[in-house]
Amino acid sequence: MKDKVAIIADDFTGSNDTGVHFSKDGFTTVVVFDIEKIENIDEKIDVVVVDTESRADDPKIAYEKAYKAAEKLNEKSFKYIYKKLDSTLRGNIGSEIDGVMDGGKFDLAIVAPALPDNGRKTIGGIQFVHDIPLEKTEIANDPITPIKHSYIKDIISEQCEKSVGLINLKDVLKGKNNLKEKMNEEIKNKKEIIIIDAITKEDLKTIAETINSLDLKTLLVGSAGLAETLPETFNLKTNKNKEATNDSIIAGIVGSVSDVTREQVKYANENDDNINVLDINIENVVSGKEKKEINRLKKLIDNSINEKKDIIIRSAKERKLVEKAISIGEKNNLNQKEVSKTIAKFMGMMAKELYNLDDVKGLFITGGDIAIQSASTICAQFNIIKEEVLPGIPLSVFSGKELSKKPVVTKAGAFGNEKSIIEVFKYLRKWSNNE
Repeated sequence: MKDKVAIIADDFTGSNDTGVHFSKDGFTTVVVFDIEKIENIDEKIDVVVVDTESRADDPKIAYEKAYKAAEKLNEKSFKYIYKKLDSTLRGNIGSEIDGVMDGGKFDLAIVAPALPDNGRKTIGGIQFVHDIPLEKTEIANDPITPIKHSYIKDIISEQCEKSVGLINLKDVLKGKNNLKEKMNEEIKNKKEIIIIDAITKEDLKTIAETINSLDLKTLLVGSAGLAETLPETFNLKTNKNKEATNDSIIAGIVGSVSDVTREQVKYANENDDNINVLDINIENVVSGKEKKEINRLKKLIDNSINEKKDIIIRSAKERKLVEKAISIGEKNNLNQKEVSKTIAKFMGMMAKELYNLDDVKGLFITGGDIAIQSASTICAQFNIIKEEVLPGIPLSVFSGKELSKKPVVTKAGAFGNEKSIIEVFKYLRKWSNNE
């Protein structure tokens, strides 16, 4: 590709679900966990996704990470830099847009966080999830990155002093010429960040094409939805997915406690007799008895492998178990964030156990904190995105010293429908045989 693309994301699953839209359209795509390692990337790589792991950071630290990433990418002459946001606007949205704009020396940022495939729409500057205002959804109660507002301007302005404008849906629906006029009006009014409504993929395509016609150095900001439109703007041909068959064992690490993921595991458990769901003893994990718990689970894993059954290791069957973990943590002098990190670290250790088993031919991981912890524990230096299994759910291969080419599928907690886990396991089984 003539003009290279860089994406800056704040967590691992977000890096993957955005990068996969480029990978499936023929771009060689890699996720970098350390911005300094960008020097080691092959020149033939088309798209670099930088995972800053800053979603739960202090806003000032998040700004610094975003600034450093953008500055480094700017030095490398990436023509297009895309700031990836979580479609439910968790994390340090304002700080990171601010940091990327400053570090990359951007004149303007266009923000379009809609993700129609997953029910995320932006109307009147308000973010909706399946037609419910963001602040009224379960996502708003995220223990690490709670959401206080649905109005995007308020979310950004809490952490960023740059002037923020808004273009409503009616002006998007009138087409590119009208949208460009509205953008220029906002620019004349000294707006440095412009939020734009969208409810369909066609709206996002209109926005992307209009941005491409602007004369200013413009930062594209959005979820995986806006990113998906960019390969078409670059006029690349789509590669077709591979098909294969296999009877190999697939394993899953489920660390997300979202209602969506819980329903997916429940559906898989009830509708596929070939899956064993193993629940961790959360009390052992939080009270410092990790080795005891690992040994217990390893015996259950061995039994499942002997039975030729797929495996899912789950952190919490019910939300009340999360509350129990927090209570146990308090007794062990751990605050809520420390409890979450302890569980994520343990699940990462279990991911490594499964990844290193020869009998396990593919790995599924859900939950952003769990996914990055798993990659780190497995000692992955890069994450090479291969294909999209389902909308926003990519298949990748970890790259690092002496690592296998075992396929890994990562999923954000709230993505997919009730059948997603079963479909992912089938896909992993086919892929592993083809490779």
